[in-house]
Amino acid sequence: MSNFKERFQENLAKKRLVVNRDRLLLGISGGPDSLAMLDLFDRLRDKMELKIMVFHLNHLFREEADQEAEYVKRICEERNINSIIKKYDVPRYVKKENLSPEEGARKIRFKFLKEVCVRKGIQKVCLAHNKDDLVETVLFNIFRGSGMRGLKGIEDVVSIDCLKIIHPLLIFYRSEILNYCEQNSLKPVYDSSNKSNLYSRNRIRNNILPMVEEQINSNLKKAVTRLSETIKEDYDFLDEYSRRVLNDILRKKGKRKYVLDLNGLKKNHPAIIKRVLNNVLFKLKGNIDNFYYKNYRDILNFIMNNKTGDLLDLPDNINLKISYDKLIIMEGTFENSIFFTKTIKKQGQYLLPYKQSLKIEIKPEKLDWRNYKDSNFCVADFDKVHFPLEIRNKRDGDKFVPLGMNGHKKVKDFFIDEKIPDYLRAKIPIIYDAEQKLIWICGFRMDDRFKIDGLSQKTILFEYNKGDLK
Repeated sequence: MSNFKERFQENLAKKRLVVNRDRLLLGISGGPDSLAMLDLFDRLRDKMELKIMVFHLNHLFREEADQEAEYVKRICEERNINSIIKKYDVPRYVKKENLSPEEGARKIRFKFLKEVCVRKGIQKVCLAHNKDDLVETVLFNIFRGSGMRGLKGIEDVVSIDCLKIIHPLLIFYRSEILNYCEQNSLKPVYDSSNKSNLYSRNRIRNNILPMVEEQINSNLKKAVTRLSETIKEDYDFLDEYSRRVLNDILRKKGKRKYVLDLNGLKKNHPAIIKRVLNNVLFKLKGNIDNFYYKNYRDILNFIMNNKTGDLLDLPDNINLKISYDKLIIMEGTFENSIFFTKTIKKQGQYLLPYKQSLKIEIKPEKLDWRNYKDSNFCVADFDKVHFPLEIRNKRDGDKFVPLGMNGHKKVKDFFIDEKIPDYLRAKIPIIYDAEQKLIWICGFRMDDRFKIDGLSQKTILFEYNKGDLK
């Protein structure tokens, strides 16, 4: 059995899953897999100077759950390992949220794991999935029509939100782990629900796998493992390529929003477009569990048949919007920007929504407008302006006489002609005088009626800072 321990340690080193002085949180249920993992890391902690802590979730699914929690706590005390035992009514939670038991338990488990890691400054979470679990996961994903990502099965390392999850037992079959437990006098608890065919994964484990091994391929597990490894290689190449594409077409990003070059995105093969969007969704949500074939088909149709202003609602409160040559991906709904207005009675510096600002100076002389060609400046004839001024965003029906023109133009039409993204239009401040004549669309165009001419004597100088609109 020393070979088992050596393989475990070699796997950690080869894939750099765990290195010296790592701080680890072990997810321990008390079953054979997790107990073997606990024992292996316990044997290595002095040699590798590891800091180990155990987490156990009592999800109240079974009558023996309380006893299992106490068992895990006792084992940790015997080994002088700190443990955190959480109790949560997962059955009630899944009923309330209309989730499967597996999905509900996973969500609650990762919620607590994240909290513990942040609070304790832990770097990695270790989960005890084995090679049989990988095979069952791949088959489960095949049966539900998964794509390449699902056919990878379980990965050695995966990041979920801020958690780095490692699976150090993926090189072992369940039978090898059971032998290790027996030969090292480990006494795991056994989940009685594993025998039940109520859950899809149990039906795969208890019925489908044995039948296929007996009647079709006795080496099914090895075959599925090879499939997983092949898919991982291809997927990783495509994923890396799509990340480079994303970097090339990324125009703006924030905590809740990504803006992509739509034409640059459309030049790629649909498989790459899908992976680019996968990367963005992972950055926004931390997972794409609720995105399926239909969603990606809808996204591709939306992108290829775009029209500015079009919207697409997706799962998990993700929304897409076309704005001219840009694709906007937003977590949350596209905001209808608040109406804002501010009355100005004198010169000074004024703060506006979205971290914008406006500086107003009254000059006793006539300024040369040619010195202020920057779009963030506006020079107006003081004697043509009636105070108090009003700064506000656009309203329906707003119109002005654009500099250099004779007739009126609707502000809405001006924004369209200038190809100003519609999600920005209601954020742009506009200056009006007391007669509600538009003086300047900040950063864009002033009204011809307020320009400097040969009769001008005094000047108003407006200086605009775009703030978050940059």
